[in-house]
Amino acid sequence: MLFKIVLLVHILSSLAIAASQDLNFIYSGFRPTNLSLDGLAELTSNGLLRLTNKTMQKTSHAFYPNPVTFKNSINGSAFTFSTTFVFAIRPQYADLGGHGMAFVIAPTRGLPGSLSNQYLGLFNGSNNGNQTNHVVAVELDTISNVEFNDLDNNHVGIDINGLVSVQYASAGYYSQLNGKLTNLTLISGQPMQVWIEYGGMEKQINVTIAPIGVDKPSRPLLSLSRDLSPYLNSSMYIGFSSSTGSFYSSHYVLGWSFKINGQAEALDISRLPKLPKLGPKKTSKFLTIGLPVLCLSLVFVAVSSVSYGIRRRRKFAEVLEDWELDFGPQRFKYKDLYTATKGFGDKELLGSGGFGRVYKAEDVILVDWVFARWLGGEILEARDPNLGTEYVAEEMELVLQLGLMCSQSEPAGRPSMRQVVQFLEGDIPLPDISLLRLPKSDLPFSRFDDFAMSYPSSMGKSISHTSVSESLLSGGR
Repeated sequence: MLFKIVLLVHILSSLAIAASQDLNFIYSGFRPTNLSLDGLAELTSNGLLRLTNKTMQKTSHAFYPNPVTFKNSINGSAFTFSTTFVFAIRPQYADLGGHGMAFVIAPTRGLPGSLSNQYLGLFNGSNNGNQTNHVVAVELDTISNVEFNDLDNNHVGIDINGLVSVQYASAGYYSQLNGKLTNLTLISGQPMQVWIEYGGMEKQINVTIAPIGVDKPSRPLLSLSRDLSPYLNSSMYIGFSSSTGSFYSSHYVLGWSFKINGQAEALDISRLPKLPKLGPKKTSKFLTIGLPVLCLSLVFVAVSSVSYGIRRRRKFAEVLEDWELDFGPQRFKYKDLYTATKGFGDKELLGSGGFGRVYKAEDVILVDWVFARWLGGEILEARDPNLGTEYVAEEMELVLQLGLMCSQSEPAGRPSMRQVVQFLEGDIPLPDISLLRLPKSDLPFSRFDDFAMSYPSSMGKSISHTSVSESLLSGGR
């Protein structure tokens, strides 16, 4: 009994296979045929299947009109199938074209809802990648799309239910002579032949491509081990899909052969229709005009930036004297002063006198800080720490006190250059600035504010700050 059941299953399976083997067709050109066309697809007068033209943002489809049985009705496994076709892609410009094309196995003709541009007329933004699509395709893509993880703008890929190819490679073929990969340019405008073969027993799909006139390479460009049974319905449609975007390419199919459970019949290249003659190809204006202008603009911006940086560096450059090289710079950088005084702006100007203009700086005022150290009896703390211990305390105190005298807001209270030299040489003693009896908050040079302040004398008279300063500095002015 068991033997009879097994025999019956085998007979039914054989009948199903025999029925499917009836599908075996070949198109050596497409003079009046019953293909199902939509979108931009059309047949030319000399028998070319032209999928796209110069119209932007459109899709096109060309399907064999009848459904094809792809699965064994008994066990649900996908049949072996084989197809080959010759195609050519002629771009709008020699170096820039539209999107690619694909051989497709789909549950319906026309793929309703599919979009143009990068979707190749196969999917849209909502259904791309859905397992319910039941679409298997081999794409010949000429635009690199990051969202689909494309390898480059010249690749072949196997797509299952979406445009993120499960296997892909740059277009090329393996030479029969040395086995090396020879690159192909899909948008060269020259005809090329593709072979797509699926083994129902091996569960493997192979994709091979080569220029016409070159025998089919023994090594395929792509080889994917994958059982297609879960992705295919029992009845499917086969054909081609393509689209245009902001640029266009003309996609041609010159001949097509297909067979279930066997090897597709070889195409006779000599019988295929001829492609239109190639005229001088236009070059994109962006590449001939826009790109050079853009490059020149970038160079100009770079040179200007470097020049500005050099000028700014020179503007704020500091020239160090010989003695500063030994002990380190004892001055504020011009850049710091420029920033602190907001560019020596008029709003920051506090006054002017014998030593030039005096500006208010942001943050800590140096004279305030030095005078505070002097009031606290620790004026030596205001020295430059870079000096370490290599200084004479008396000389350092003299210089710092002399600096305070030179920083007074009243011109009459400042020593002349002659007096400064005399103080430094020790020819005359430095006046005791404590005689001014100025508390820290009223320091005439603390914030360089104008003020009038009197000091009591032993005679009960009021002596102005200016008169005291003049009396202190009367010698040698």
